[in-house]
Parts: sequence; C-alpha cells; structure tokens
Amino acid sequence: MPTSLKAYTVDFISLKLSIIVFAQIVLISNGNLAKAQSSDKSSPVVFTNANLGFGLLYGGFGGNLEIGRGHFSAFLSTGYATKRVVDNTTISPSVNFSGGLRYYFDVKSDVIYPRFGIGYGWITNYYSDGLMTSDYDQNVHGLSAHIGTQVYSTEGLVFNFDIGMATKHAITNSQNHPNFFPFYIRPNIGIGFDLTRLFSKEGKTRHVKNNPIDPFGS
Repeated sequence: MPTSLKAYTVDFISLKLSIIVFAQIVLISNGNLAKAQSSDKSSPVVFTNANLGFGLLYGGFGGNLEIGRGHFSAFLSTGYATKRVVDNTTISPSVNFSGGLRYYFDVKSDVIYPRFGIGYGWITNYYSDGLMTSDYDQNVHGLSAHIGTQVYSTEGLVFNFDIGMATKHAITNSQNHPNFFPFYIRPNIGIGFDLTRLFSKEGKTRHVKNNPIDPFGS
C-alpha cells in the first residue's frame, strides 16, 4: 500500500473516531443542559437546528446539526463531494465529515446572529496547477475557521451565510499536500429548520422563533 494511502487511511479512521466521541459528548451535554434548564428558568435555553447546504461546513453538498446554549454551540456535518475534472486531472468523489464549535455575537436582534467558528475535518478535494502529474492526496483535512451569520424567519426557517477559511499551515498530513493553498477561502450557504420549536411549547405560541429560544439569555 502506498505511503500516502496509508497516511490517508489512518487519518480517516482517526477522524471517524473523533466524530463519534464528539457526538457522544454533545448528546450527553445536551441532556445535562436540558435538565439544568428545567430547574432554572432564568438560564439560557438550549437551541437546535438542522441545515442543508454547500461548502466545507456541509461536507461539500450535505447537512449539519447544531446544538447550542447561550453564546456557544457545537455542530456536526456530513456531506458528499462530487467527481470533477480539472486540467485533465480527475478529482474523485468522497463522503466527508467534520465538526466544531461556534460563538455567537449579541447584536440585540431577534433575527440576525453573527457568528465565528472553528472546526476540524474535511476541507476540500483539490487540484493545483503546481502539481502537474505528480501523485498526491486529493482530500484535505484539518483545522478551518468560518465567519458569517445565521438568520431566522418567523416560520422557523434558518438561513446560514458563512465564509470558510483554511491554510496549508493547519492541515493534517501536510507532506501529502505539497501545493495546497497558503490561504483557502470559500462561501458556505445553507438553509434549515429550527428544531427547538418542535419540542418547545413556548416556541409554538410565539411568532418570532428567537424569543422562545433566547440564545443570548437576554
């Protein structure tokens, strides 16, 4: 087995294990937060939404689940990157995973929530002109950041607009990506639904979704 393939296989297995552990932590934390919420009505409540979209935050073309409380949230993503041909080089399709944390800024709005986040997982499948015909690992994984905003509608729809960023200095197995970009930036757009209103009696009686969720505890 080629060295690059071995490195990628080990990295992919580690990524899957990290996602499984991360998901368990999020679920346990969500249960503890729900218990705390029932005993303390004045504390910020848990908010949850599911989204579909494109970009590194959605694993290419896919979706993510976000669970948060107060200013902070955690998300898990999975998606599919399609096959592409660039300069006679075929970029293979892949199933991708990632996860991370976000911080929401309070701008005193009931519908707009600016945010900044950091994640780990799939970034892109790529080809660079400097690679020519050399053998390389097409799938890039590592740390990434994003900045954007989440917008809620009165019907419970969630609109996501983010700029995803990465660099060759923060990717895994960098030796397999000799020509990855010093600075990589791509748009991420998604649409989802506020799951909180499905299990919140208060959410069903309010016209504005953000009021019952109250992510900033105001």
